[in-house]
Amino acid sequence: MICRGNSRPPLLLQERNCAAQSHAWRVQPIDKRNGKEPPLASLKYCPLLIAILVVWTGALATRPVAAQASGAPHADLNDRGTFELYAAGKNIGTEKFEIRTRPDAVEAMGEIHLRVEQDGKTLEIRTSPSLVLDLQLHPLSYTWSQKGAQSSQISVDFRSSPARTRLKTASGEEKRDFKLPKDVLVLDDNVLHHYQLVVDRYDQAAGGKQTFQAFIPQEALPGVITMEQAGTGPVTVEGVTLTLRHLVLTTELAHVDLWIDDQARLQVVSVPEAQFQAVRKK
Repeated sequence: MICRGNSRPPLLLQERNCAAQSHAWRVQPIDKRNGKEPPLASLKYCPLLIAILVVWTGALATRPVAAQASGAPHADLNDRGTFELYAAGKNIGTEKFEIRTRPDAVEAMGEIHLRVEQDGKTLEIRTSPSLVLDLQLHPLSYTWSQKGAQSSQISVDFRSSPARTRLKTASGEEKRDFKLPKDVLVLDDNVLHHYQLVVDRYDQAAGGKQTFQAFIPQEALPGVITMEQAGTGPVTVEGVTLTLRHLVLTTELAHVDLWIDDQARLQVVSVPEAQFQAVRKK
């Protein structure tokens, strides 16, 4: 498990005991002098595998964000599959996911199974994220639950203003509200299919660098990401070399490589610095 209390983005499976550390939600209170959330350096949290690499800058209100199309999403948004997860070449779990459209909404859900080595023991951890969006891929609600040694639940209602966020654990319930834009991206820790939704929001025809505001529910953390095209290249998927399109997602401190096929279906997610890779099964 990961325990970080500094300004660097969390990476992979650093085996430290998280029991004595506070959950991400127990952050310093809002600084009343400037009305802003505390910077990342003030947070202490224990995500399980990799954190989605969004960095709070304290300047969301003044940072330019690219305008997004308001029409209906791609007609072929429906998708399902399984990612195999690897850390330093070792298989550490799977994520099964499904994205499906309804007449009035889009649902994205998953079942994630992780095997985490801690203190010489293998911990089995299962999480279940479920995201509901409108037809413009703006979030309406999100739930996440974890089963295992530290069971917990998170729910977010984006329809209210500010967005209402709730955390339930064995020790009780915590509540926090956030002023988030209607088109905020939900990009949660250890949820690979959320990257597919980022790809779906990216305007492939316009290309170039596009900027999005994002929110990590498990970290109770808003932030900014950028994405841009990086050409095509050969990638090996289950022993077969494919020519895939390359997208790069970045923050001020992080770099994530996304590889998609000709139908814009996510095939590989790679974080080279962390020696992490997720590969879609055929």
